[in-house]
Amino acid sequence: MFSNLHLPLQFAHCDVSLTFEIIASLNEQTERSITANIRRYQKIGPKSEEYEISAEDNLFHVVDYYMGLDSGSVDLEEMFTTYYPSVMRRSVFLTLYGMLEHDFEKLCNGFAKVHNAPKALSDLKGSGFERCNHYARKFIDMPTSIHYADVKRVTRLRNTCAHNDARFIGNDGQPIVAVEELMRNHHKVFSRDGELVNFKVGSLKAITGILKSYFNDVEKALRNNKVPDPFIAFRK
Repeated sequence: MFSNLHLPLQFAHCDVSLTFEIIASLNEQTERSITANIRRYQKIGPKSEEYEISAEDNLFHVVDYYMGLDSGSVDLEEMFTTYYPSVMRRSVFLTLYGMLEHDFEKLCNGFAKVHNAPKALSDLKGSGFERCNHYARKFIDMPTSIHYADVKRVTRLRNTCAHNDARFIGNDGQPIVAVEELMRNHHKVFSRDGELVNFKVGSLKAITGILKSYFNDVEKALRNNKVPDPFIAFRK
């Protein structure tokens, strides 16, 4: 997958296979850590403390404590077996998304450098994956990827994770359609937790798979690119 052995030598800088290997390792380490934390919670469990309310009436209040939290403030079972695992996965999701977005920008800028292009990535409108996709279609002659619709949904999920605590309800009170579609299409690895997207086991693998499929199409376009000067129309 996306090995520089398949690309023309001048596009060796476009290889992102190592990034995907790192991401796969990161995903696996994350799941192992989550599993270990859940097992630790289930094995050790919270510590209980009893507080006297009325000795005469034999009334006491019991509070459970675990890792700095108490049962009077949160549902400890839900917090340590569902919420925290989801938060860990979405944090890793933001990391892997940023890594691949950076690689895509590097790919486009490298392509421009190889061709001594008068048109840079920064000259196009937009940002991130959207701008890189536009650049790849315009200059690398990449056909519309059937996976790009999913990439856009993943990007919308990234935005709500980064700026709105992973809510699938926008600030206007309306559902974020793209995020709901992603959750519906991958219902085994995403679920609803109130207004939040719950990242379940397999969610990181599913997201990585979407992005990897898209990058396969980028690689194919690079290998098939035969245009001597894709920027000729922009040269004076």
